[in-house]
Amino acid sequence: MRKISLVFFLIVIVSNFSNAQNPILKKSDAGFIYAADPAAEVFNDTVYVYTSRDVKNAVGYSTMQDYAVLESTDLKKWKNHGVVLKPREYSWAQGQMNAPDVAYKNGWYYFYFPYDKTHIGVAKSKTPTGPWQEAVSDKITTIFDPTVFVDDDGQAYIYGNDHKVNIGEPGSHIMGAKLKDNMIELDGPWVQLSKEKVNEAVHVFKRNNIYYFHARVGKVTKYWMADTPLPQYATLKGELAPDAPNAPNHTSVIEFKNNWYFFYHRGDINNGSFHKRSTCFEKMTFREDNTIMPIIYTLEKK
Repeated sequence: MRKISLVFFLIVIVSNFSNAQNPILKKSDAGFIYAADPAAEVFNDTVYVYTSRDVKNAVGYSTMQDYAVLESTDLKKWKNHGVVLKPREYSWAQGQMNAPDVAYKNGWYYFYFPYDKTHIGVAKSKTPTGPWQEAVSDKITTIFDPTVFVDDDGQAYIYGNDHKVNIGEPGSHIMGAKLKDNMIELDGPWVQLSKEKVNEAVHVFKRNNIYYFHARVGKVTKYWMADTPLPQYATLKGELAPDAPNAPNHTSVIEFKNNWYFFYHRGDINNGSFHKRSTCFEKMTFREDNTIMPIIYTLEKK
């Protein structure tokens, strides 16, 4: 009986880790790019991962200039759309372009991207992959690593952290604000949502009427829980994911076909580096009390 139980236990472990498709893009793929800072979204039963792009000879972040999108209906086969948005073609958007996000409302997909590191521009499209057109002619606000969440009631929120931006108390915290119905203007001031300081990479999702906030703190990703989208303050619950291999982690979370998934990047694959990162994902598991089991990184078995 003990042998049978052990075998079953091992089968469960193998089944949990053998289905990894990591990295999503492989160096041998046609049209390969280094896709970093993944912002995963689900639109029309399809997963779209919006990423920044590290150039092949990158030795820093100043060469980040455009954005790509990956698409899948099953998380196994992926379509690489390549670069879909080049904000530098807009007269007002210049400088380093870090992590983006995309949200849908009222028939439009809105692409939020930083330029000059902290200025937030917006493009829009009638489809999740473009073509994208200018939604604004100047920044809508200033924040680091923007992420946008549309709640069940249709109210949209923008989040980030005030790293490199002088908002609120000294230091860098999770920040949030309402967006107007047009999705391109703030509807009120920025609100500090965490007592604890964070470094970057804020993201927000909702499950069982609980709002989850996660961000990189030092080398690891930690998470907070709250019962409102603009809490003061969310409750720190602990570590969500360890240090990403050879990369400062940037993550996002989605629900897809009744399962939850955690997207991130790493620089130790595809002949990559700290500045040449590749997007990966893992299945996410919740405990009965709605807290999250810490993520374990995996790679596809050869």
